[in-house]
Amino acid sequence: MERVGVAVVGAGPAGSLAARAAAEAGVRTVVLDHRTELGHPVQCGEFVPSPRELADLFPVPDLIRTAFDIPPNTVLRETRWMSCVSPYGHRFRFPLEGFTVSRRAFDKALAVRAEGAGAELRFPVGVTAIHDDEVRCADGSVLRADVIIGADGPISTVGRSVGFAPSRAMFRMITATVDGPLADEIDLFFGRAAPHGYAWWFPRAHDANVGLGVHHLAPGASLDRLLDRFLREQRYGPARERTRWWVPVGAPPESLVFGRALLAGDAANLVMATNGGGIPTAMLSGWLAGTAAAHHLVGGAPLAEYDRAWRAALYGPLERAARIQHFGDRVMGVDPLLALGMRYIGVSGLDAMMRLRWPSRLGRNS
Repeated sequence: MERVGVAVVGAGPAGSLAARAAAEAGVRTVVLDHRTELGHPVQCGEFVPSPRELADLFPVPDLIRTAFDIPPNTVLRETRWMSCVSPYGHRFRFPLEGFTVSRRAFDKALAVRAEGAGAELRFPVGVTAIHDDEVRCADGSVLRADVIIGADGPISTVGRSVGFAPSRAMFRMITATVDGPLADEIDLFFGRAAPHGYAWWFPRAHDANVGLGVHHLAPGASLDRLLDRFLREQRYGPARERTRWWVPVGAPPESLVFGRALLAGDAANLVMATNGGGIPTAMLSGWLAGTAAAHHLVGGAPLAEYDRAWRAALYGPLERAARIQHFGDRVMGVDPLLALGMRYIGVSGLDAMMRLRWPSRLGRNS
């Protein structure tokens, strides 16, 4: 039976960064992914903040310089502004630097970097279960690994196998490609557009990524109907290439170490609850997981090093984001109240919330 140092399940941003970190340290690393094409289907809004903006959210500049390196050839458009749009169309606009990327190109580029560092990429290879050091695959093969990193998304096979059951909610998401106005601004829409959630418009090179996410659907509602209504009311073009998926939100867990298994990215519930953003936290946590695995195998460091590392880098801002999201959810389902609240906290308050800070006009957050 084949044995490796690190087996990474999932070749998204978290998995590729984990594999690269472990392989660069000289550990034999194998990455397994069930998809026939990495980065497809696109289950993402495809927006990432600039490194400078990310350092404002997570004050770990050295980690960001190392792990949050966006492949230039995957960038479709630079953006400089964000607008939060109230249920009645009022826009609150503030500076926010970022990029829209092609996830089909982005995931492939990160995987190629991992391969370049020495990791072995295998796909399509589905993983059905983890048992101690065994990674059991859909084709009946079994791989033994000293460390297993679960980077296989919100419905994680690795997470389920090791008993990871965090307290979290799931956003139901749908995204599509549309034609329409393109600028250096991203838009988030609240209220009727996506009850108990938000909709978005993210411009790309020649079209836009448009979608929405909701906590739950009312009886008779569907993601497709909500998206069609949103596109019609905003006078956007018809939707193409629709994709549906889940995004976990809620407070970050206390631990992501389960024996020899580590979890990273969406599989670990490391998502910014205020906006559903998961690419940056996937990349940072993936790198930290791969580094901890390598330190364990090469130098004998305990795998608990990973918990110390990700908590120091990510826990505080993600926990604040969960509290802000929980507070906002109280008014998300009542459009007049939501519109009034957005006007009350204004541009500065919405800017603060998107930066994972408590709006000053609401007083001290207890």
